[in-house]
Amino acid sequence: MATRNTEHLAATVVEHIKADAVFQGMYWDEKAQKGCFIGCLVHGHRPEIIEDRYGIPVTVVRTAEAIFERLPADEAKQFFADFPAAIGNDGKDLSRVGWQFLSQTLRDLPVVAAEVQAVIDPVIAGLDRLAEGEEWSSADANAAAKACDAAARACDAAANAAAKACDAAARVAARIGAAAARAAAAASAAASTAANAAANAAAWAADVAAAAARAAAWTDAWTDAWDAAIRQQRDLLLRLIREA
Repeated sequence: MATRNTEHLAATVVEHIKADAVFQGMYWDEKAQKGCFIGCLVHGHRPEIIEDRYGIPVTVVRTAEAIFERLPADEAKQFFADFPAAIGNDGKDLSRVGWQFLSQTLRDLPVVAAEVQAVIDPVIAGLDRLAEGEEWSSADANAAAKACDAAARACDAAANAAAKACDAAARVAARIGAAAARAAAAASAAASTAANAAANAAAWAADVAAAAARAAAWTDAWTDAWDAAIRQQRDLLLRLIREA
């Protein structure tokens, strides 16, 4: 897959920003002619249309949408404006960006207990293989997902016994690891199944990884921790797209 119609993408983004049509919280309001990241690009809710029209994988689109929805409103519009500039030109292959994003997201999570990190590390290694265009067997990916699930259940029990921020952060980290590993396991299935699973995992990771940062901070400044984590993901995604 290669990017295409990039100039049209950039023009569409500019058109909707100038019309003050870029809003969070809805795909596309036909009457008001306003919508979100995906909605402004297709006047609907289907990211597959963006993949077909512009050569941007569904995984990348869904990740961008998740980040867009969680940024402060003015920064969300700027992110929408910066997206086509990060792509830059036709002919760019973004197929590995989703795996790179998931891998780095797991690396950027707050420090957790050694036993939780021990089940996340194999997921990071597997995602790195996919990001390099190599294989990570579905059997190994599923095994990694099960290990993360077990760690998440253990964190749940610990959190119920004594509600500590570190337990919450570890629980979120383990669940992101499980979701990422399941997306990797689906990569050996039909292309549409793999793309959907990877998109779901990446979008979910973009949503809840910030919660891990908030849990680690767990102070009156938790909102700042949330915003900082989402901004970090925004910058990461744009950098990966630029460097693809």
